[in-house]
Amino acid sequence: MFRSPRAVPRRLLAATGAASALVLLAGCAGGGDDGVAEDGTVTLTYRTWIPSLEQWQPIVDAFEAENPDITIDFQGADGASDYLSELDNLILAGEVPDMYGIQTTSSFDDYAEYALGTDEFAADWIDGVKPELLEETTTSDGEVKALPILTAGSEFYLYNETLFEELGLELPTDYASLVEVSKAAQDAGYSSFAMGAADTWHAADFFVWLSTQYGDGGEIYDAAAGDIPWESDTLVEAATAWQKLFDDGVFQQAATSTTTYPSARDDYLLARKSLAMPTGSWHVSATLAGNAETPGSAVEDDVLGMAPFPTVGDNPATSTSGVDYALALSADLEGAKLDAATKFAEFLAVGEGQQIWVDTLQGFPAANDVSAELSEDESETALESVQSVTDALAAAEHPRKLVSPGNDGLENDLGVVLQNIANGADPAEELATLNN
Repeated sequence: MFRSPRAVPRRLLAATGAASALVLLAGCAGGGDDGVAEDGTVTLTYRTWIPSLEQWQPIVDAFEAENPDITIDFQGADGASDYLSELDNLILAGEVPDMYGIQTTSSFDDYAEYALGTDEFAADWIDGVKPELLEETTTSDGEVKALPILTAGSEFYLYNETLFEELGLELPTDYASLVEVSKAAQDAGYSSFAMGAADTWHAADFFVWLSTQYGDGGEIYDAAAGDIPWESDTLVEAATAWQKLFDDGVFQQAATSTTTYPSARDDYLLARKSLAMPTGSWHVSATLAGNAETPGSAVEDDVLGMAPFPTVGDNPATSTSGVDYALALSADLEGAKLDAATKFAEFLAVGEGQQIWVDTLQGFPAANDVSAELSEDESETALESVQSVTDALAAAEHPRKLVSPGNDGLENDLGVVLQNIANGADPAEELATLNN
């Protein structure tokens, strides 16, 4: 079935220029009959930035064991930014992957433009997905265009329990103890909390979480929607508190030139040069025995744990949370390929694939009645860490990501503003630039 070319998303036009977008109109659409062999076997292309290769193998092994006539051509990227660039290029070339990962940020509508509505393939089983999450994968036109697969939240910190004990330190419980622990770590020759503020996404994640501790907690979402100015008193307070985290030495020097991955993780925490690393809930997997990160590192024999970041602002800190990963199916799928993709989507969203992936703690379940199943051999610290993160996410009151219709670059712009503030710029003046 021929489908007429869809409009090129604003993000893609901005990234490549209108002239390049003409390639889309000339290119052949993906997701057609290619990939269906004469014997009826089907090959589906799957483009994504997660799962990792280690996580992917047991997922695909289980799926292909149940469906030997379906092969998944999996191509993962090194990170979300690399993946989006690759996906942009594929879309512009008219080669939309049969299945692709998608995030629920301000650019969701742009990528959902190329996806099937879930009512076309998931109507019989989508009630197995937590209904509140479907709101995040609904376009501004009211169509559910992707399946929530994993959730995640901020802000947490991964810490070296062994190092804390060696230095005679307790985990911080408030801002005063946060500064005290940081100073003690520095006096002992260590960095305190290795913050990857070079990543605009992480700076924005942390600030969204921090801002909910001021005023009524919702001003940042109002600012993103254009309902209040960014330099409102509440957000200036939050930005000033962000600046103090750097000034007071909670975050290491040169934090704004340190990426979360690999620098904060590999060059600080895993190199045993810092007490802890601020991060999202997905990193609790590093506390587990047999994780893929610590073997061969300087902390291989240390015990790692994870905890919610302590309150910094006026109000008690609560986690921000939301859909971290969703699965989209190409709008060009039909026939045998659509049937095959539907099977995989069900497997990953509400079936065995959901359980396998959740058990890696890459993220937390989007399906009802699914929870991580951990070995009884895990350390007490690991079990407590997973429970702490689970409880924090369950109590989350605010979304992790900002949505600003017509402003796909808000997260990056906010991140740059926060970097400037961290380096000493005036909070109010910097925030005001976001009004444009």
